[in-house]
Amino acid sequence: MSVAGKKLSDYPLLISEWDYSKNMGLDPGNVSAGSNKKVWWRCKDGHEFFKSPNGRTNNHRFSDKTAPCPQCYRESITSWTWDKIVSEAKDIVEKEGYLPPAGHLQVNGHASLIQAVYQNGKTWADLREASGSFDTSNFVPSRSGLRWLSHAEASLSNFLFARGIFHTKGRKYPEHYSEYSGKAYGYFDLMFNDKHGSAIDVEIWGDKPRGHQEEEYARVRAGKELFNAGRRNFLGIHFKDCYNDGRLVEILEPYIGLVEPHVFVKSYDPFIETTHWSNADELLDSCRKIADEQPDGKFPPEDWLRKRGKWADRGGIAYNTLTVYIKLWIGGVRKVRELLNQSDNSTIKWDKNTALAELMLWLDQYGKSPNAVRMDVSRGKYYVEPSEIKRAIRIHSAIEKHAGGMIQACLALVRQAKLGASCRVKVPVGEGS
Repeated sequence: MSVAGKKLSDYPLLISEWDYSKNMGLDPGNVSAGSNKKVWWRCKDGHEFFKSPNGRTNNHRFSDKTAPCPQCYRESITSWTWDKIVSEAKDIVEKEGYLPPAGHLQVNGHASLIQAVYQNGKTWADLREASGSFDTSNFVPSRSGLRWLSHAEASLSNFLFARGIFHTKGRKYPEHYSEYSGKAYGYFDLMFNDKHGSAIDVEIWGDKPRGHQEEEYARVRAGKELFNAGRRNFLGIHFKDCYNDGRLVEILEPYIGLVEPHVFVKSYDPFIETTHWSNADELLDSCRKIADEQPDGKFPPEDWLRKRGKWADRGGIAYNTLTVYIKLWIGGVRKVRELLNQSDNSTIKWDKNTALAELMLWLDQYGKSPNAVRMDVSRGKYYVEPSEIKRAIRIHSAIEKHAGGMIQACLALVRQAKLGASCRVKVPVGEGS
């Protein structure tokens, strides 16, 4: 929901944290919740900080919550133990059926969980394995149509698929494997056919798999290495090598020769390293969601994502972790825009006049505000093209940013005598003049 038209008095927590001694002469009850003017706050623990009301409300506009004290937030992150992180992740897995990508969780109220993972020296793959998504085993898809235990396996699968190399999930170890490992059974991670048609069994070695079970993993790996010692049809690969096309070319040349990628499924496949495809899929999904929330519908620049420069005081959270992975898996923000077909997206230069003009066109077409149409569509009342939903989001965002919100925008159109009797947006009595 929008913060347009709301005052700080609509947020009891913000009123309680208002620093009257440093904000002399200002009545918090008269301050707009969407104001970008920085003011002083003092949290219940006595921490003082300087932040705009918009910076505390806009990020949580869909939940009516507010951004916490920055110091309290940092302390809350440092209090996250690995066990607590895993427990929280398991709750998410139980609710969602799998652990969504970090970018998706970050924009859906779990930003502190994301930061805590990396502050604990762990990776998202570690959390996937420790939270139960590893145990359910089939959540990372590759272009082959198979679903894998880990991103490393999916990346190797994508490398082979792009080069037309037959491969499948790993076979079960022979019965006498138990004599070497003490385990009743085991499975290879992947199997592929070499250039002679022979089946090659693959193990992808990790460093610290399954959270705290490093010792158990070390014993299992030692048994597998002993069993496979001297086998010409066995290949062990470190998981980090699975994320780099160049390394896999070197490792696999003796088995498959030098084969250029030539099998593509998605439009952007030819422009991304084959080992990055699965990670790029998740990232682009998160990037689309962020782009849809922008006034022009275009994915924002890196400084916007990181809240730097002229965007330092913008509302909402910083996407620092997301930015790192955009560079790693996709090649930067410019490449994201290219892959989202946004290189030449939206030539509209948004200001108050263009926002009002676009709103007028929308009202003439639908007779309702952009958000009202979106709600009707979500309730199944009627259908509009997805591109129109994105257009509605852009117009709504532009109105919020440049025209003071939907009520003020409608009042402005009334004053300009452009709205006419066809508009069904009701302007509350007493709002504006």
